[in-house]
Amino acid sequence: MQTAYARMVYDRHQQRLQRREGGEVTRATTIKHWLKDACRKLIAFMFTQVGVCGLVVAYNIMGAFAFRAIEGDSGDATPEQVAQDLREMLVARLWNVTLRLNVLEEDQWRKEVVGALEEYQGSVVPLVKTKGYRGVHPKEAWSFSASLMYSLSVYTTIGYGNMTPRTEWGKITTILYAIVGMPLMLLYMSNVGEILAKAFKFLYFRACRCDIGSLGYYRSASGTIRPVTAAPSRGNGGKTSPGEKPRPRTIPITWCLLVIAVYVFCGGLVFSQWERWSLLDACYFAYISLSTIGFGDLVPGRTVAGLDDAQLVESQQIICTVYLLVGSALVAMCFNLMQEETIENLKSFWRNLGCLRRRAVEDPEVELGDHIRGNGG
Repeated sequence: MQTAYARMVYDRHQQRLQRREGGEVTRATTIKHWLKDACRKLIAFMFTQVGVCGLVVAYNIMGAFAFRAIEGDSGDATPEQVAQDLREMLVARLWNVTLRLNVLEEDQWRKEVVGALEEYQGSVVPLVKTKGYRGVHPKEAWSFSASLMYSLSVYTTIGYGNMTPRTEWGKITTILYAIVGMPLMLLYMSNVGEILAKAFKFLYFRACRCDIGSLGYYRSASGTIRPVTAAPSRGNGGKTSPGEKPRPRTIPITWCLLVIAVYVFCGGLVFSQWERWSLLDACYFAYISLSTIGFGDLVPGRTVAGLDDAQLVESQQIICTVYLLVGSALVAMCFNLMQEETIENLKSFWRNLGCLRRRAVEDPEVELGDHIRGNGG
């Protein structure tokens, strides 16, 4: 009897252990599934429009802090020290020339001064080309706003060239930053450009009312009234032939060019006031930057008047970064819309020449009639 009782207690203990282990396994499995689901949702959100925008902004800010720490705090200040020594040597040489000639021999004085200045220029130019000399200490040159502009110019492939890394770690970081940032920028332009394109199409067709008729319906071959989801063909004066599918909605190229021109002009007005540029130079800078050409002959934050207020210059550079980031998506949207319009115009042109077949309406009755006629009635 004691053996039976001991066996019963042992069996109950084993059952409790199994239940506990089963609960722990179930709990661990639940946590594992929850983590997987959370990671899946996070990744899906990152590839949405809002997630991509936030990811690009965060990536830009992260790059600004990284480059500021690498190039600003631990950057090489040797070119600035060399340039300062050259300036002091030039001043001393000019003073000795003035004392020796006593300004009585003006022609000789001018000749020796010009020679000294040319020698100083020949020594400074290599510092600018090879050492990245900018006339200020790296801590002042690599401010947060300047680092933000540099990060933007790297992954958008603008590449002004006014700021370049001097340290080895700065160059390695720039390479890795560009490798990750350029695909991210393409994803950003694609997603945000798609949203802007849909919004622009909605506003355009809502405001202009230039789509199919005024009611938005067409009559099928059987006489049934069906809603139209595409614009009429412009090759036939806005009319579609029976059995032909209407032309998809597209935005005229002139409107896309107008959007780019207005955005560039607005940016030009702002930059001309900030940087003391002419309106033409400011618009030229805006378009060269938005098209990612980036010659670097005009860069914001370089005016003498703006250098008196460092906080004002930093705020202007941050606003310029936002302007270029939004403008890149806007230009991508306009280029995509112009591509759609051009393709549809080419298709209409080739259809009118008879090189392409007309689009059949997605109507079962029309398709059935074509099938019967094709089989000899």
